[in-house]
Amino acid sequence: MSTQPPAPHQSAPHQSAPHQFPRDQAASDGSVAEQLRRVAELLLRPADPDDRREPSLVIMRTDRKGAGIRTPVEHRALIGPDPIASIIGIRARPSWEVVGVVASATAQRSERQCAPTPCGFVHLVHRSGVSITAVELPSAETILLGPDTTMREGRIPDACRRIFALDTTPPPSDMTAFVLDAWLSLVLRSALLRPGLRWTEIIGLGFVHHLIGISSPSAGTTPAQLAALTRTAASELDWHRYRSACLALGGCPASELDAEAIDWMDTGMFARWCHDALPATAELLDLLEPVLDATTFDRLWATVSLCRPDGIDDGDR
Repeated sequence: MSTQPPAPHQSAPHQSAPHQFPRDQAASDGSVAEQLRRVAELLLRPADPDDRREPSLVIMRTDRKGAGIRTPVEHRALIGPDPIASIIGIRARPSWEVVGVVASATAQRSERQCAPTPCGFVHLVHRSGVSITAVELPSAETILLGPDTTMREGRIPDACRRIFALDTTPPPSDMTAFVLDAWLSLVLRSALLRPGLRWTEIIGLGFVHHLIGISSPSAGTTPAQLAALTRTAASELDWHRYRSACLALGGCPASELDAEAIDWMDTGMFARWCHDALPATAELLDLLEPVLDATTFDRLWATVSLCRPDGIDDGDR
């Protein structure tokens, strides 16, 4: 899946919207929370159920010259192989008061034995930072998160907040998992292009050592030594520094984001987007095992295991 966004400020095609926000009530009600609840309820129960099948960006404007009268909710189709990526680069105009995403989705309760069920999904953000997430299940049960000022993680909350240039949740404090997955992705790409990739070649594929002034490992480096160097590189590097380096380079090789997209994101969103663009550690190792000889793969697996003493578990992804 490509994460290359469209050009910044590019608008998605418009769709007509049947939703009309009650003007008299909206103008008299100064509660942002109540406003978001009403709009979320309106979007979860459209007049035509087909209106929510395709993901769309929703926008509600305020006519500031007209005593705060709200306009009807506008829908813009989110198109492309990654609909949320098409939001990257959009910046709110002064009249925009609320933005969000509405779509059909699937939901699954925490009990693993429960099968996923179709649902309606709405996430809305007010320019003040107050947000709400609403999920309507087929049973007509509605699950609400918010409205409140909590900064929730996720591609949709991140993208909606950045439309208003609001901060997102901070990046992870440790970059070890990202450094490992980025390195393994490079190893996999090289192994597919050059069958018979050897351990000495894999050692030289590290990509962060030069960013922090650490010498590249030598050909005789053992898995334990390479793991120690990788942990050192990850501890010395931080997401702010890596984002700055990617801006200077004109893009991020791990995620295919260009400089304009990176600049539109803040560091927290950039960190999550970059890591989510990579396959998970366990998946990468599964793909590498059949394309490397047994000895080389064992050394690679040992290096990853020593970098992650808690075990190779992608539950945190």
